[in-house]
Amino acid sequence: MKVSEVVSHYITLRDQKAAIKAEYDAKVSKIDKTLDTIEAKLLEVFAQTGMDSVRTANGTAYTTVRTSASVADREVFMNYVKSHDEWPLLEVRASKTGIEQFKEMNQDLPPGVNWREERVVNIRRSA
Repeated sequence: MKVSEVVSHYITLRDQKAAIKAEYDAKVSKIDKTLDTIEAKLLEVFAQTGMDSVRTANGTAYTTVRTSASVADREVFMNYVKSHDEWPLLEVRASKTGIEQFKEMNQDLPPGVNWREERVVNIRRSA
């Protein structure tokens, strides 16, 4: 086995994969635009008629409410959480960057944190 041939084959396959993915993404993008247009039209019909759903021989269209929450002002939000003891409003997760810095400075992890490293191969195209 010549490593140069393996690397060349890898790059060829990676390029093929990227081309297939780009073609796929372009096709799916067109479909997604059409789906969005249909969904907007159905929402318009539902708003005009006061309906929340409609059953047809081909399927049922119905509405749901999609929600999301994001922090607009971190300081204000954190002050509220602390002062009102509203800890359930938060989710806890470790910051990879912060843990990396802590690990480097202390040669150890903070208590209660798992760390995983794995050696992987990367391939860069020759200039």
